[in-house]
Amino acid sequence: MSLSLTYEGVDKIFDKGSKHAVHALKEVSFTINPGELFCLLGPSGCGKTTLLRSTAGLETITGGRIFYGDNDVTTIPPFRRNIGMVFQSFALYPHMNVYENVAYGLRVRKLPDAQVKEKVTSIMELVGLGDVLKRNPSPTALSGGQQQRVAIARALVYDPDILLLDEPLANLDAKLRRYMRAEIRRIQKATNITTIFVTHDQEEAMAVGDRLAVLRDGIVEQIGTSDELYNKPRNPFVANFIGKMNFFNASITGAGEEGYQVRLSDGAFIQLPKGNSRLDHDAQVGEEVLLGARPEHLAVGLAKTANSMTGRVTIIQHLGHIVRYEVKVALEASERTLEVDMDGLVAGIAEKDEVQVSVIGSKAAIYTRKGER
Repeated sequence: MSLSLTYEGVDKIFDKGSKHAVHALKEVSFTINPGELFCLLGPSGCGKTTLLRSTAGLETITGGRIFYGDNDVTTIPPFRRNIGMVFQSFALYPHMNVYENVAYGLRVRKLPDAQVKEKVTSIMELVGLGDVLKRNPSPTALSGGQQQRVAIARALVYDPDILLLDEPLANLDAKLRRYMRAEIRRIQKATNITTIFVTHDQEEAMAVGDRLAVLRDGIVEQIGTSDELYNKPRNPFVANFIGKMNFFNASITGAGEEGYQVRLSDGAFIQLPKGNSRLDHDAQVGEEVLLGARPEHLAVGLAKTANSMTGRVTIIQHLGHIVRYEVKVALEASERTLEVDMDGLVAGIAEKDEVQVSVIGSKAAIYTRKGER
């Protein structure tokens, strides 16, 4: 039976009391559901690996509590937590063959040889390495993807309550990473073990996770599904970390039941539905805000409109499913480059041409100006 995983006010301060103290986790509180594949996502130094290591008991937290199901494990040492862990480096034993690498945890638990063989064979079939087990080479003779699956098999073979994956795809090439993230999701759903997956790659997290938590400076900024974080980011940081976002300083010029009208610095007016506000209050006329629009929320054309701004195309990139236009516009007494994604080439527009960039108001959103973009 899968377990939930709960954090209650978890704090972690390294070198507490010294002038070099680092507050790595700040009052972290949330719950991971039983059997969920949950991603911790954020830039380097945000606290995601510290939270993972605290979950494993490899770091002693400064305050708060951690629960596996209803069991408070805050002070329980790692070897008593029944966790499986896969590290970025895989950490396989080169002096042991594949079978002994996977069987190691079972031998430590002193299981009978027949049971060890049965469980190793079963888990290697699950991770798609039944043929490798028959050859039984040293891990050094395997590809990166095969080594990673051996590491996952070793972590799963003794039926852990919680599985922890610390950037397990970081050492693989781009094509293999795409394949292995699908494999990890398949294996996790087959075992239904509550799993935490740590990564700094937002595309990877969105592809793998049931839900994601975005961290910054030890604080959980937002938790949600990939769709929620992409389409309804809570603040500018999440908006720009999950995908790409173009931001514009703007002011509210109209507010009513239908929504808001905002004015950009170059005079363009954008009408937004009320549901596209990410403010924690009703916006007031005259209020200074940020307008956020993803590349697909902008469009390039030749005709000047009330919601468009003038720019010049610097680069046109054909990316298969979309065509990306990079357009340099003059905003707020400086030049900025906007990314605009179109379904295909726009007739009559070439590099170095002057164009109009319009904002699709029904898809853009407004945010408070407080905080980083």
